[in-house]
Order: sequence, then structure tokens, then C-alpha cells
Amino acid sequence: SRALLSTTMEEETRRCLICSIPIDECHLGIDCCSACAVFYRRIRSTNRPPAKCKGGADDCWLKDRKTTCRKCRFDRFTEVMTNAHAVDEEIYLDSDYDRSRNYNDRFTETNFIDHTSFLRGLPSRSTGTPILDGIRWGYSLMCQIRKCGETATKPADFHFKQGDYDGSNVRFFPSTYSVVVPNARILISAIFEFGKLTFPDFAALNEKDRGSCILTNWQLVNIVDSTYRTTHYFPDHPMKWLASYTTTVDDESIDHHFDDMPQGTNVEEAKELLRKGTQRSKAMSRDVFKRIKPDDIEFLVLFGLSFWNNEVALLNDHFSETTERNRAAILRELNIVYKNRGMMDYATRLGELLCYLDNAENDVSLTNVDIEVYRLLDFFNEAYKHGRTFSELEQSSSENERA
Repeated sequence: SRALLSTTMEEETRRCLICSIPIDECHLGIDCCSACAVFYRRIRSTNRPPAKCKGGADDCWLKDRKTTCRKCRFDRFTEVMTNAHAVDEEIYLDSDYDRSRNYNDRFTETNFIDHTSFLRGLPSRSTGTPILDGIRWGYSLMCQIRKCGETATKPADFHFKQGDYDGSNVRFFPSTYSVVVPNARILISAIFEFGKLTFPDFAALNEKDRGSCILTNWQLVNIVDSTYRTTHYFPDHPMKWLASYTTTVDDESIDHHFDDMPQGTNVEEAKELLRKGTQRSKAMSRDVFKRIKPDDIEFLVLFGLSFWNNEVALLNDHFSETTERNRAAILRELNIVYKNRGMMDYATRLGELLCYLDNAENDVSLTNVDIEVYRLLDFFNEAYKHGRTFSELEQSSSENERA
């Protein structure tokens, strides 16, 4: 079985297991050349494997390992990758692997994380990736807060229509103008609790600095969360988007989104702006997320990096050091996970994740431009006071309550 993974230590020359050319490094966690790795990645990214064998007998690779038959070459790569995963546990026998394997085995397959995860058994911080474990726990708490906060604003009969009495299910309904600001304030409060539970550096900040951090990161956190949950709940509805934890936006609901606003000026302009914004977010965030398909571990990494994003680092020197320290720690733990999975060459995968995050940051920047247009159209005035955003108002109200 080891022959499929790599050549033996006694061999002087390592060869690609696909085309047999000499190599001096591995790709995708197996002994293969860069050309074969690129070939495999491209086909996997399109999700359209070759259907026809060039020779007609599906044996081109057996006759010539340098065959140009795409189907036989891809089938050989699939065979090697399958065998590599099958013997994964046999090739890591050192104690460091044994300590972290429990974590890796538990989350080899994607496990969707939501408010119900907080009520189930989650990994403790005694594993080899305590920061990612903490993000998982904190994110689930954040989901629980958002669900409870948003459903608590509904009439009593709403809760009895959810299908169960423990409230584990989420009942989605179209977002309207009147719930946007309250739901955003619930989100911001939940992010505060996430940060305090998950990151000691954030918990140690004074209230003013915590507020500055959340004011800077909440929109990117929201985009990453919304993309993750939208992709999970509505995979077959590309134009549907989660506006909050329990509300959705799509082409049909946009026509009625502003029906409950106090005054109806500039409604058509606002509808068009909202429609363009959701279409842009689909292209910049959801389509990219769907293409790279992050698993639950990779999502936790993206979520942690969105909390400690580049804009937070620019607040001051202290935030710069704190942000870099936490981002580096998160990426180190991702490195551990990838190595435990046998992914020795994961630079491309990491690049895909960071590219998505960069797209999401650009989406946030354009959304802020939209917000200024909304203000010119005389919308969401209740979210502002002397030019402050509702994030700042949330921080101000919290300070007043403590006083």
C-alpha cells in the first residue's frame, strides 16, 4: 500500500506516481509533479471529470504512464488519492500526531455549525488546536444569541409554528425595513460576546477599544457568516441571501422590503440599490465561497481572520500587534490540521481561502458606499445620531446602561 503513496527511503530518485517523471518535492500530499497536480486541481475545480477514454479501453495509463488521455490520467490520480487517504493513519505514528489525531478524526467531514452546536458536545481546548475549538464554541454561542434575540421580537404564536417546542429549528421569513436595524444590533451584541469568550486578547481590552474593534470588524464578520449559512441553507437558490440570522432577501421579497417603513419617499431607488447590492454580494462572496467549498475547519479560520481583519490592525499600534499575533496563531492551527490530513502542499488552498476573504473585504467597502447612498435617500435615519452608525449607538447605549 505504501507504493501508492511515495517511493521508499532507499530509492535515490522519487518519481511522480502519475506520469513517472523524476521529482524532488510532493504536491497535494502525495508524490506527484506540479504539472499533474495542476491538471488534477483544474478538473476538480470544474467538477467535470473526463468521460471518455482516448483509447476506448480505460487502460491508457497501464500502457504508457505519460499518456495524454485525460480520463485515464485523472482515474490514476483518483486511485492514488483514494489509497493515500485509506492509509493515512498508518504513516503518522509519532506522539504529536497521536495527540492531535482525535481532533482531526472528529472533523474530517464537514459538520455545519449553528446555534444547535452550542447545545451539543464540542471539542475541548485540550486538543492540538485550542483556538479553532474556541472559535467553534464562540461562534455557536453567537448563533444562539442571534436566534434567541431575533425570535424574541416575534409574537407568541410565531414560536409555536416553528415545528418543535425546543426552538432548535430556524424558521426563515423575508426581511423588511423595520427589522434591519434591530437585527443588526443583536448581531453586534453577539459579536461582542463571541470575542470575549473566544479571544483573551479581546477580553482584556477596555470597553472603548472593544467597541472600536467591533465597529471595524462587524460588517466583514457578517458577510462571512451570511455567506456560510446562505450556502448551506439555500444551495439551489442562488439569488436568496440571509439578511440576518432568521431573515432572507431575494428578488421577490425586495419588492416588499420597504412596505413597513414610516415614510415612503425614494422607495423605488432604494429597492434598486438593495437589488444591486445583493447581486454584487452574490458575485463577490457567495459564488467564490461556493466554488472553493470551505469545510467547517476552514470556515472557522475565515471567521477568526474576519474578526481580526486588516482594518482592525490599522486602528493603532497595539491593535496591529494584537491582530497579527492572533491571525498568525489561527493560521498555525490550520497548518496543523492540514498536515494531519496529509496535505503537505496546501499553499494553493490557503491562497483560495485568503482570496475569498479579500473579495469579502471589497464587498464590505462597496456596501459602505451603498449605506451613504441610503442616507442621501433618507433611509435608516433611526440608525444614526449626529453621523454615528448604529454600531456606535450600540456601544453608547451599553455604556449608558453600565453608568
